[in-house]
Amino acid sequence: MAEPLIALDETPETRVLLAGWRRQWSDGGNISSGMPRWLIDKLSARRIGGMTEEISRMCFPFQVAGTHDLYRPRAAFDDGLPSRPMQWDNGFWDAGDGVVIFLGVEPWYRIDLYGDAFFEAAAALGNPKIAAVEGYNGPAPPELERRVSCVYSKASMADELRQHGMLFSSYGSQQRQGPTVGMALVSIAHYQHPDLEMVRVGAMAPMFPFSGGSSGSGGGGGGGQLGITTDHRAFYDIMRRLRALYSLDIDLSDLRPRYEEEASRLLESLDRVAQRNEEARRYIDRVRNDYQFQPFEEPVELDPSIEGTLADILGQFDLPDSEGETPDR
Repeated sequence: MAEPLIALDETPETRVLLAGWRRQWSDGGNISSGMPRWLIDKLSARRIGGMTEEISRMCFPFQVAGTHDLYRPRAAFDDGLPSRPMQWDNGFWDAGDGVVIFLGVEPWYRIDLYGDAFFEAAAALGNPKIAAVEGYNGPAPPELERRVSCVYSKASMADELRQHGMLFSSYGSQQRQGPTVGMALVSIAHYQHPDLEMVRVGAMAPMFPFSGGSSGSGGGGGGGQLGITTDHRAFYDIMRRLRALYSLDIDLSDLRPRYEEEASRLLESLDRVAQRNEEARRYIDRVRNDYQFQPFEEPVELDPSIEGTLADILGQFDLPDSEGETPDR
């Protein structure tokens, strides 16, 4: 008998499944790991289950030589006694209003088995629409809207995604490129679950190949580069699109002061570098001049009572007919 791949305590009626991954390759700006966690905390989401120990056993290593703690499973002890089993946490969280959030760990082995578990959970939740979020680093003006691109599982999704300010990625079409975990699951959905709608949404988090500044949420970065470690502007620009696409009732106003501060700090660091180095100044100017993105404005939906009031007001005015004359009342 095959071991179970998922264990869900509840299966709430779900219309949208939002997914991200910790410890994964495509996590620029902490978008894939940080945005789902931000949503879980913001929406007070409740954990309803996750992938089983079979996934932990088959899809993850204990360690990789030389990496010490990076790839080991979580463990915890209380006064010397183990307080929970070792685990690779791939969990599902109910955020209410038909939204479930998945926050997992990118598998090292058996993406086929990991995909079986992921889509088995989706089926148990009623086959909702799925959006996976990921990020990558690149030179982008920190004060501007992020470039948001996507890959998707069904051809019929294209028009709607385009209308919501998403660019279409041709990743891997010109040369061999391995997929991110989100891209891999979209590919599995396309070929093995043709009735599902899944989109992988990616955004570029600012990162410049200069050293200087302090590390942190803005003005620093890994590997001695200048960038935004946790890019709340990317959270904002992705979530605006998903909010409109899926009619989500999620307030994003708390992200604005965070991303404005991050942009300000990185701009100050870039200005200091530009003042010291003429070649760096030209590079920064070229990035700003060449940067392209697809702007997106969320549609404003008026309350039906307001629309009716506006119609009544407009009806009080005499408007010219097609011949330029005012019709009789």
